[in-house]
Amino acid sequence: MQRLPVSYLKPGMKTYEEVYDAQGRVLCGKGVELTEEMIKRFSELGVSYVTVDGTPVKLPWEKTLEEELQELEKRFEGIRDENLLQIKEIIKELLYEKHKASSP
Repeated sequence: MQRLPVSYLKPGMKTYEEVYDAQGRVLCGKGVELTEEMIKRFSELGVSYVTVDGTPVKLPWEKTLEEELQELEKRFEGIRDENLLQIKEIIKELLYEKHKASSP
């Protein structure tokens, strides 16, 4: 499942859960294939996000474990201080835990 901004929705994606408007009315049920008209209507009714089945979009703020580990190595490049290197190892452990928890 992936929670997407309405602007990222594409026809053919399927809802993972019901879609509600600001007043709590159900606009769309679970497992419904989205159409261009539905997406436009969600936008008109002020829906900000929709949770869809699977992970059809790589969002700019989502990174793979490998990408995050590469960034971490780059940030700590040239660091020799043992205390800072311990912090790096703690961050690395947190990244592994984060990705383990988010994988199916």
